[in-house]
Amino acid sequence: MQAARYRDDGIGIDAIDPGPLRAGWVRVRVQACGICGTDLHAWADPKRAPRCIPGHEIVGIPADGPAGTPDRLCAIHPRVACGACAFCKSGARHLCSRGELIGITRHGGWAEQVDCPRENLVAVPATLEPVEAALTEPFAVALRGLARARIAASSRVLVVGAGSVGLITALLARDRVARVAVSARYPAQHAAAERLGVVALSSEIFESAVAELQPDVVIETVGGNADTLTTAIRACRPGGRVVVLGVFDGQAMIDARTLVLHELELIASNTYASDARGCEFESAVEWLVRHRSELATLCTHQFPLAAVADALRCAADKTAGSIKVSLIVG
Repeated sequence: MQAARYRDDGIGIDAIDPGPLRAGWVRVRVQACGICGTDLHAWADPKRAPRCIPGHEIVGIPADGPAGTPDRLCAIHPRVACGACAFCKSGARHLCSRGELIGITRHGGWAEQVDCPRENLVAVPATLEPVEAALTEPFAVALRGLARARIAASSRVLVVGAGSVGLITALLARDRVARVAVSARYPAQHAAAERLGVVALSSEIFESAVAELQPDVVIETVGGNADTLTTAIRACRPGGRVVVLGVFDGQAMIDARTLVLHELELIASNTYASDARGCEFESAVEWLVRHRSELATLCTHQFPLAAVADALRCAADKTAGSIKVSLIVG
């Protein structure tokens, strides 16, 4: 099969032998796979990037697997838990100490085929196109963050960062809280937020708007090497909560003095989990259907697998108007 792999000088397409299919696993014909911030961080420094096939925002159609495998478009839950550690036994499989992530530590969806455990398949309604269904993973990330934030109808929410996860988080908060705003650095992000019915804060008005908003929940969605965690802490109203969705490279600076003096809660959010209400990854599909009319605002660019380098350049260049860039494989 054809697959994208990182090389020391960038990324290219190689012919890969997928090998035998493991018992209880499914081989999926990839239809679409999104590009996220983690992928862009790896592309920026390919010598540090994993040598597995990237891509964890995956949808496809099962081609081979155990009896009862659905013969329809499915989203792939990329976390492969061991099932035996203390976290798995307690139900916190997202914290599995011996698990893997498809597209991060094992072969992912920037390929014609990908393998996953049968239980990691989540069937997608026929009303969703593959590029829309590939938003399941970032929608699940946003759902987890909002659950960790313990938002209420009276909450005033500020989302720091208007990438795809930031905009999705703001969208999902929009109809649940009193007020929600998102910081947007680029014109395309600003316009997308407004189309989604969310207040967009440019850099020029950010401080004054935050002073007026007085957010009691601030959700950081940028990560990387940005100073956005300090921004989030300083923007949060005393007694409020700061939730960290962004994945930072190494250590991130924080304003510990403000954190303490304002008695803020600093809450981490790790991918998605299951609770008494069910699996957040599965719930994400329901929210996609509910917001289908608004997904075009997020799904801005699509490229064939062979043009993966062009896709990455587009995703990294926010002046190009990109929000969510996806690879179309099937």
